Amino acid sequence: MSAKKALPTPEQARDYVKSLEMFGMRLGLDRVRLLAKELRNPQNAYRTIHVVGTNGKSSTTRFASAILQEYGLTVGSYVSPHLLSLAERQLINGKACTEEEFYGLVAEVMPAAEKVNKKLPDGEVLTQFEVLTVVAFLFFQRHEVEVAVIEAGLGGRWDATSIIDSEVQVVTTIGREHAEVLGETLLAILEEKAAVIPEGGRVMAGRLEPQVRQRLREICEERNAECRFLDRQISLLLDNRQDSFDIFGAQELYSGIQLSALGDYQKTNAAVAVGAVELFLGEALDEEKVRRALKRTTIPGRLEVISEHPLCILDGAHNPEGMNELMRSLDRLLERRRLLGVVSILKDKGALEMLKDLAPRCDILFVTENTNPRSYKAQELAKIMEELEDAPEVFVDTVPASAFKSAYDLATSNQVVLVTGSLYLVADLKAALGQGI
Repeated sequence: MSAKKALPTPEQARDYVKSLEMFGMRLGLDRVRLLAKELRNPQNAYRTIHVVGTNGKSSTTRFASAILQEYGLTVGSYVSPHLLSLAERQLINGKACTEEEFYGLVAEVMPAAEKVNKKLPDGEVLTQFEVLTVVAFLFFQRHEVEVAVIEAGLGGRWDATSIIDSEVQVVTTIGREHAEVLGETLLAILEEKAAVIPEGGRVMAGRLEPQVRQRLREICEERNAECRFLDRQISLLLDNRQDSFDIFGAQELYSGIQLSALGDYQKTNAAVAVGAVELFLGEALDEEKVRRALKRTTIPGRLEVISEHPLCILDGAHNPEGMNELMRSLDRLLERRRLLGVVSILKDKGALEMLKDLAPRCDILFVTENTNPRSYKAQELAKIMEELEDAPEVFVDTVPASAFKSAYDLATSNQVVLVTGSLYLVADLKAALGQGI
């Protein structure tokens, strides 16, 4: 009888995950389904909510998970991207997986992945996101979660997370992104994301353009799916003079809601999460549970204050819609204090439109880069700035930590240092801060 082959070491697991980056993004479900099958389909061991959309996915996932946890459920959350560690992408009751356990699970998955790769056609291999997604599903199974709230990575139809059999589907927002993959129009992008809605599904939708909302309504009717919309069955009652706000759910009024997460857009995400949990539980929610859950939820990398003197804010707004929402929130929170911006943007995210919103608010803009291979080079981003009519003074610095330090040192008492344009930039800077830049 042959000895059982030893699992890879944690160091080998780290190297393996890093090696998968070179294979990039390849849409499709055949590979990830084969990998999940090798591991006996861990994603079928618990109930699921699937969160798709352009903006607000991670925040909505965290809010919904927190509400479900208040009901005494063991709740898994899958979010992306991470800020400091891949282990952060999977959480149970709001607590991230440890590095040790994460790479231990990767080591377990590696032999199964090797088997799958041997079965695939020439040139086909499992991608990093596919492997990470199955690792998360296995993590949730091992910890016997009762429900997992799963954020999609890209699109919906061919995203690795779409092998789940979700009970509730959330469409947060629809904006233009990844046009080469998802389509050039909002309606084309909706079709890709709404593909996760099954026959008889239950859908909670955020704030959508009228034509997008109408098409989603038609899709739901075609699939006999129940659909609730923000500003229709679910609504917000806001008063800018008050710290609290109210959410009118489909079945109950939840009043006096307060958030720790800054930004008006988080109130929208919270309302969408409430609507999703109402659908999932099939009943009105307990008002006090909703209040507690939403108040204690924090969103890393979203209007995150890392210094008060000078005021320094990190926000991963990564597309035109996100940047517009960020500027609106800052206008209200900071009474239009001037910004010293540190920005890096990915090439498929609408850089010119983002900069049109950001640049007029800035006295100085430091353009930099991040570690994602899709990041604009700093000089390329500076070139795009030349297309703006009223651009601020621009400095090019390829090193995020150096760009941030320059902005920090220059900031006066009435200026705010804002790091934005990509969560990858926020992650790179947080890593550098942890190393004591």
